[in-house]
Amino acid sequence: MANQSKDIVGNNATNESAQYDINQEEGKYAQSPVPPEKRKSWLGIAAIYFGMTASLSAFATGGALISGLTLMQSIMAAVLGTAILVFLFFIPTGYIGAREGFNTYIVGEAAFGSKGSNIATAFIVTIIPCVGWYGVQVSIAADALTEVFGGNQALTPWLMIFLGILFCLPAMFGVVSMAWLDYLAIPAILIITIYGFTRVMNMTGLEGLLNYEPATSQSIVWGGNLMVGSMVVGATFTADYTRWTKNKLSHVSYAGIAGNFPPLLILTIVAVMMGISATSIENVNEPWNIAEVMKVLGLPLISLALVIVMQWSTNITSSYSAGLALTKVFGWSRFWWTLIAAVVGTILSLLGIMQYFIGFLGILASFVAPAAGVMISEYFFVSKQTLNRKQGFYWPGILSWFIGGLGAYFIPFFIPAVNGAIIAALIYYLIHAIRSDTNNQAA
Repeated sequence: MANQSKDIVGNNATNESAQYDINQEEGKYAQSPVPPEKRKSWLGIAAIYFGMTASLSAFATGGALISGLTLMQSIMAAVLGTAILVFLFFIPTGYIGAREGFNTYIVGEAAFGSKGSNIATAFIVTIIPCVGWYGVQVSIAADALTEVFGGNQALTPWLMIFLGILFCLPAMFGVVSMAWLDYLAIPAILIITIYGFTRVMNMTGLEGLLNYEPATSQSIVWGGNLMVGSMVVGATFTADYTRWTKNKLSHVSYAGIAGNFPPLLILTIVAVMMGISATSIENVNEPWNIAEVMKVLGLPLISLALVIVMQWSTNITSSYSAGLALTKVFGWSRFWWTLIAAVVGTILSLLGIMQYFIGFLGILASFVAPAAGVMISEYFFVSKQTLNRKQGFYWPGILSWFIGGLGAYFIPFFIPAVNGAIIAALIYYLIHAIRSDTNNQAA
């Protein structure tokens, strides 16, 4: 009877979401599994992630790396961070979505309970980071577009409002619209990369790049943490997108590798080179600010316009996943929640969230990754690849996540996001192992 009641409630929520969603198919599967006949090629998922990772944030992270690393150290940090994102986060969480057909917030019910998932996976993993990240991305894009219009700073707030609304439109209509936009971002990536690389080679040369030494020296692990922090949210809510692909580990792996490695590595490395070149030519205070770097390097204004296309392809994922998470928590319409998330992110942009950029990455890396660790531990090791959804608050999951978050924040060794994910996963597994032993002894 309880299960029947739960099914009725779930069906009502699904019907309500579909009723208010212009894209009926997207609304229908906001809180129910995507059936096999509706699944799409892994190429579409890879395209979405290719567009999400190929963004101004990759340029910004590259610029941040040179504040403590040389060129070769930055390259090694980029490889390390990307490998962690793909193999520790994207593929495991994405495979759960492909197997079960549910988004991250329904999957989270197995680890945190139906109410606990609203806190851990909806708010902590998605809503707060995605809305904040949306504001960061709008700020960077508006600064870049301001340069296209002659550097008139009075235009920047208006450009923030315009871009904040524009960026979320494809996400409001669903993953098909998002994939098409991401296909358009690929030529923009190639053009920007060629422009930047050619300019750097002409102005600074390989010898100048290799001779660069940062004012303060950091470790490769420090740089890897910056890489992980810049993308850990996107690598954690992968079920939102992989639920639309075939239930095959190989398909999820193809999407993760093709959608993350090429854009992240190429753009981050080119951004590192551009930042070094700009710093050597002029005293650039913010090498992670791509608009300032491009201006110093004298890149054509069209390159900044193309960067806006890349930024657009990134921000659609932030608003889409935030809309899904808000639908899980409050019901109503994924379509309109997507717009509301974008509006709030735009307001944060207007309030100046950009000044907290690097610190923001560190917070994401510390407190998002443990939630992924708990979900992976629950699905693969405790429930043996069965989605065992729970009601209310499931305290073992919440406690494990909280301790993992503290571990990530206070333990400086290695990469905090990895520390937090492993600590949370181990604690969750040990709690259930002890429970199982106790139950066996009682029997």
